[in-house]
Amino acid sequence: MNAPLVIVGTGAAGYALLRALRQIDRDRPLVLITRDDGAAYEKFHLARALGARTRPRGLVLATVEQMAHRYGATILAHRHILRIDRLRHELVMREGRHGYGQLVLATGAAALREPGLRGTAASQALTLGSLADYAYLRSELAGRNRVVVLGGGLAGCELADNLARSSCHVTLLEPANQLLAETLPALSAARVAQALQAAGVQVMTEDGIQRIDQGPDELELTTLAGVRFPADLLVLARGVVPRTELARDAGLAVARGIVVDPALGTVDPDIFALGECAEIDGRLFRLAEEIEAGAQVLAEVLCGRKRRMRWPARLRRLQIESCPVTVCEPPPLAGEWHEAATQRGVRAVFRDRRGALRGFALLGDQVAAAERLLGELGR
Repeated sequence: MNAPLVIVGTGAAGYALLRALRQIDRDRPLVLITRDDGAAYEKFHLARALGARTRPRGLVLATVEQMAHRYGATILAHRHILRIDRLRHELVMREGRHGYGQLVLATGAAALREPGLRGTAASQALTLGSLADYAYLRSELAGRNRVVVLGGGLAGCELADNLARSSCHVTLLEPANQLLAETLPALSAARVAQALQAAGVQVMTEDGIQRIDQGPDELELTTLAGVRFPADLLVLARGVVPRTELARDAGLAVARGIVVDPALGTVDPDIFALGECAEIDGRLFRLAEEIEAGAQVLAEVLCGRKRRMRWPARLRRLQIESCPVTVCEPPPLAGEWHEAATQRGVRAVFRDRRGALRGFALLGDQVAAAERLLGELGR
């Protein structure tokens, strides 16, 4: 009997690929292996759910048993893969070995820890990168409402806004001189900061956390500037790092992510990678739409068709209640932002040296213009 196609991971990428494969081939043997319980959920909606105090089980779209039955797949949960034996086409697990014909790594990304964080309670810093993280953070919020969020990017701003609107006292710290420094120009970032402050968030830029110590009844935080204040919880929102250990240990090419070609293949013709763990020409998968597009391409490739990844427009949305943000990030090229404020929003466009529109950021009452501006990109 031929060895099955094995997908490592049951996150957004793993399950997107499962769905895409079953649209093409209903009968091919498929095995998914995951280190968690295999429940399907929307990872990108965790911050909003936390603000609404949604119970963890309310986020589960389908259990592992339901996914296995619905898509005719074998899903092995709570497995711990130690290494890939490329010579024997086997995964070496703590629980035994499992053969594969073709292998897809969909291992996702882990929340980035703060490497310089010191103190007696440094291990108590929390993250929000999985359903398990969500369940733990939600339980820790019970009866405690002083929360410090470290990281003023998209994830940190959205988390701070949702926590503040659920009656938490929130401090948002960002080491850069503005929020969303890698995403928005100055005026737009300032408008986001104002919206967060209006929601009750204390915004502190050009500062971070150097120590977190356990006091008698609370955490004691010390910022890089030497400011000390009490808190109940510290949540790290400094981004994510692709999980590449299995690929690296197997001798596959790894840069920031697992290096794949536009057909999602690695240097091993039988191993592929998809999702937040992978990169194509230095570009990482960051958005749900990108992962879905990649899954469609890879499903066809695995079924013998020739396809190449075509990136969808990178539209990122920040769900701040009083100031929604839609961003189409410009590519890394020379140009400049042009911003114009309205009474209830900001319109920012990025033009290259020829004057062509290459990206935009829309805030508040300007977000409705996103689709029209998408059609003007490159002109």
